Amino acid sequence: MAVIKGIPIVLSGPSGVGKGTVIQSLLESRPELLLSISMTTRSPRPNERDGVDYYFVNRARFDEAIERNELVEWAAVYHHYYGTPKQELQSNFERGRDVILDIDVQGAASVRNLYEDSVLVFLLPPSLEELKRRLYSRQKGTEDDLEHRIAEYKREIRFLGIYDYVIVNERVDQAVSDLYSIIAANRLLRKRGESMWRANHIPEP
Repeated sequence: MAVIKGIPIVLSGPSGVGKGTVIQSLLESRPELLLSISMTTRSPRPNERDGVDYYFVNRARFDEAIERNELVEWAAVYHHYYGTPKQELQSNFERGRDVILDIDVQGAASVRNLYEDSVLVFLLPPSLEELKRRLYSRQKGTEDDLEHRIAEYKREIRFLGIYDYVIVNERVDQAVSDLYSIIAANRLLRKRGESMWRANHIPEP
């Protein structure tokens, strides 16, 4: 049986909405899925490992990757650069693996331009007030940082129209279930398309 080629599953959403928690829970329950490892210019945190959590590089190497067209997308986020390496992503697609990309609106648009069959999902908080509560409870950054994140969220939701699906993250388990349902349904559609193609173009013996 032919391998159904994998595709990018983009998950975007504001800081504090719980993307990391949703993705981690999904990967723990569905090991057939993979998470794209981003390249970044920021320094690793104490619990992070190079090649596992991120590919940590200096600015010169990042600029080189841009010049060589090695990145599917890249963006500056809070004074650091992040990008998605193209070669590893393509290799996983050829092996039939769907890959989760945790990227912003700008990156999502770039992925859709390069991969028309990509699936774009936006994770929303139950409300703006709940997002503020989650951000302030994390106690990360200054007051100005938090206000900047809120402003960025208000900017991003203006681009919801480019996304195929929107999930409200009120409960993590439900958000994970919704996300996997989207991925599974899309794979079934691709499998059905492959079967129809074979039926229409390959004669019976």
